[in-house]
Amino acid sequence: MTKLLSANLLRLRKSMLFWGCLILMLLLGAGFTLQRYWEQIAYAEFGQLSYLDEVLFRHGLLIGIVTALFVPMFFGIEYSDGAIRNKMVVGHSRLSIYFANLITAAASSLAFCAAYILAVLALGVPLLNGVRLTAAQCALLMLGTLVLSAAFSALYTFVAMLCARKAASAVVCILGVFLLLFAGVYISSRLSAPEFLREYSIADDGQVVEEEPEPNPQYPRGLEREIYQFLYDFLPGCQSIQYGDMSVENPALLAAYSLIILTVSTGAGAALFRRKDLK
Repeated sequence: MTKLLSANLLRLRKSMLFWGCLILMLLLGAGFTLQRYWEQIAYAEFGQLSYLDEVLFRHGLLIGIVTALFVPMFFGIEYSDGAIRNKMVVGHSRLSIYFANLITAAASSLAFCAAYILAVLALGVPLLNGVRLTAAQCALLMLGTLVLSAAFSALYTFVAMLCARKAASAVVCILGVFLLLFAGVYISSRLSAPEFLREYSIADDGQVVEEEPEPNPQYPRGLEREIYQFLYDFLPGCQSIQYGDMSVENPALLAAYSLIILTVSTGAGAALFRRKDLK
């Protein structure tokens, strides 16, 4: 596997796609930081302050999209140019090929996260206020986002290694991540819905009168709420939403769910790839 990893890293060094994604994450990190700085200046008269942690962990929202662009395009070419068959001909096993690609994908996603964080720190430290979180909270959130990026890499490697058509695997990954993000937005809106609806009426004397609050039919209760909460913590897109808006309540739980996704998708992908017909 060492030779496979070396070959993949050499491809990364020469890949315009990899460097393009890396630069994109740098620009996004710089852009979000400058946006918060300009907002702080614009609303300075109201006493609004912008803090570093408001943008530092936002790569958790971006990494799923950027990796969905990178992984299927980078590894999909191995089917079209016959690289996978050539690797097997020279004696590499299917498992070593799969895990070498998975490690490369995860390392690339971590590099993208590091590029974003570097840009935020380079501009945010001198321009924004410090972090409001403790060192332990920052460490847990950072660990959670990095494990989430590895989980996304495992899912995309699963698709890229089992789909011989590069374009098809890219479409599946990109559509999949946006569906997961849309699911996160929807579930978040359901969980944040008010339990009761307040209604107001105008009395005969013209005064506004508050009516008795009524139960909100859109508010999930009981088992339904537990299911929504589980999905909101488990699904990668929902985790991305939480990191993006800094609403994570239990980062250790989210990291554990990401590890489960990473493990299950890797095991299933490796098992299916061993049986795949590589004609």
